[in-house]
Amino acid sequence: MNEQISHFDIDVEMPEHLEGPVTLPNGDIVSIGDAVQHKKFGVGLVYRIATYHNDLGVLLCVEFPDNLHKMLCLDVVNKVAPIGEKSP
Repeated sequence: MNEQISHFDIDVEMPEHLEGPVTLPNGDIVSIGDAVQHKKFGVGLVYRIATYHNDLGVLLCVEFPDNLHKMLCLDVVNKVAPIGEKSP
């Protein structure tokens, strides 16, 4: 029995981590440790800022409740008061 083995290459691009802060489209400045809100995922904390140097631009790595981690574009979040604090 002759078995053919196919070989292929996978090109994986890792994001470049940025120091921040970054400016959201609405003018708010977001840094690592800030709280942001997303329509679907709720409020989470920014733990990394990254870019793949492509059309997506800068991405926020956000941890939401229940250990849900998402990489989100700047235009889909709003900065909010830290979790457990009221805004002034």
